[in-house]
Amino acid sequence: MTSSRSSDKSPVDEKPQYDIQEVSALPSSESVVTRPRLPYKWQLTMILLTCLCTFGNHWSNGLIVALKTTIIKETKINNSQFATLVAVTNLVNTFLCIGLGFSIDKWGGPVMSVILAFFHLSGTMVMSGGATNNLNSYPLLILGKVLAAIGDGSLDNAQHRIFSTYFAPGRGFAFSIGAIWGIANLAQFTGSTTANVIATNLGSYAWALWISSAISMFSLICAVAVFFLDIHLRRKYNVTDQTSGRRHLGVAKKATFRLSAIRHLPFTFWMVVLFAVFENAGVQSFVSISTQFAQQRLKKGAVVGGWVSNFYLLLPACLTPFIGIYIDVFGQRIAFLFLSGVTFLISMLLLKFSHTVPTFIAAYVFYALSQCVTPAPQVEIIRSIIPDPQYFATGFAIKKSVVQASIVIITTAAGKLQDDTASDSLDPAVTLWLVYAFVSVAISGVLLVLSYTAKNALPAARLSQIAPSALPAEVERIALVKGLSQAGKEKEAEIDEDGEEVDRSKVHEKMLKSPNPGASSVMAWGFSMVSIGIIVLGWIMFGLGVGWGVHGSVVAGTVGE
Repeated sequence: MTSSRSSDKSPVDEKPQYDIQEVSALPSSESVVTRPRLPYKWQLTMILLTCLCTFGNHWSNGLIVALKTTIIKETKINNSQFATLVAVTNLVNTFLCIGLGFSIDKWGGPVMSVILAFFHLSGTMVMSGGATNNLNSYPLLILGKVLAAIGDGSLDNAQHRIFSTYFAPGRGFAFSIGAIWGIANLAQFTGSTTANVIATNLGSYAWALWISSAISMFSLICAVAVFFLDIHLRRKYNVTDQTSGRRHLGVAKKATFRLSAIRHLPFTFWMVVLFAVFENAGVQSFVSISTQFAQQRLKKGAVVGGWVSNFYLLLPACLTPFIGIYIDVFGQRIAFLFLSGVTFLISMLLLKFSHTVPTFIAAYVFYALSQCVTPAPQVEIIRSIIPDPQYFATGFAIKKSVVQASIVIITTAAGKLQDDTASDSLDPAVTLWLVYAFVSVAISGVLLVLSYTAKNALPAARLSQIAPSALPAEVERIALVKGLSQAGKEKEAEIDEDGEEVDRSKVHEKMLKSPNPGASSVMAWGFSMVSIGIIVLGWIMFGLGVGWGVHGSVVAGTVGE
């Protein structure tokens, strides 16, 4: 087989020797089976169906919090019990996300999407049944929430894994992630804003839950369609797995279900996780108080407060796909991290130090902007900075698990501060989000400065800033400085551990992103212990929150990214 290379190759080990032909498996046959390249129409179909896999998940994401008053009244529970109901998703996924991330890397996104969508559907149906015919069973609501949480926490990770298989960085991956979150925000906006309307007009909040179950069934059907479409495309077309550069076979080539994968994650990855602990958790958790905060500042009812607070979902729905296109073309991933932190900080500063209505509206606009530039760049940078893209779901799951715990910590602490005020004001609680915003800006700012002033010290950070078209040249420049390459030597093919040819620049890129062998184990396990400490603290804070009886409205009812 022959292979041709061009200068605009993606930064993934894409091996063109799979592009044209495949020798027939029949030993007596001399024929050659030719498979055409995957058409764009099927790539777009895969994006659409994969995005719809979590439509039901995000539709139901804000239902419980939106229906808080009705659920407390009908089930005769208190704020502490309601806090447990809405926080169970975050708690379940503090540990579960990691195990499921390993499984997604091992078995692939399509099959795991079906399994996780089924869990979500079963959970929503149990919750719907618990509210039907005036049953109003709190234990059934808890059971349903736990079942749904198994699917909620990692279904988006399975989606990302599908897209990382079909799309390389700089060749549609960031756009596909932006499309996911555009549709997700539209689903969550529609679900949360129509919940009380449905419950009021149809006479029971059970109808809102059953409609959510029907939409979750639709999402499960889409997940099954993705599973069979993946099989069809692999059989009919030449599909390259963009995480390995080899032909997409639907199964992992090597066992990735092992904790030793942590050793493959560089220092830059852990810095991104630390950033997400503050910025991502801060941005996502503020959702849980946004409606009540809008009511207090605007002195309006729940309907007006809900529409104003849900504005943050509309702007990201429109902009995230275009942000993905920009990243695909120009890179600048760390710059987007810094931008998300800065817009979050401006929003919290305006809310903390000004109480006028125009300033409040401006603060929510900046908050919406921070939502725009949070999901897609963070998902994309995880894919970009890890040495082996086959560990993508594992790395993303580690980040998400720690973010879940951080959400529980900040929302529980905010609830305690609110309860300790005589007027039930949320103003003291905003201080916590302001601190989170300051820390996130500091972390991303340092990382951004280092990516330009210390280009060779953190290669993974530097390369994440580079446009895909300029990546090979930058890889060779850093490799030359570090002694991995020789000046004037032409790029040659090298043989990888599986005996196949890969571009020299791809080998250098992987080596540059990999942790230093001497310090990798100590660093990886050190950061892992810190992450576990944050998760344990999240559980402790939740237990304290139950004891304090904190307001359920300030315990996160959303799944942080």
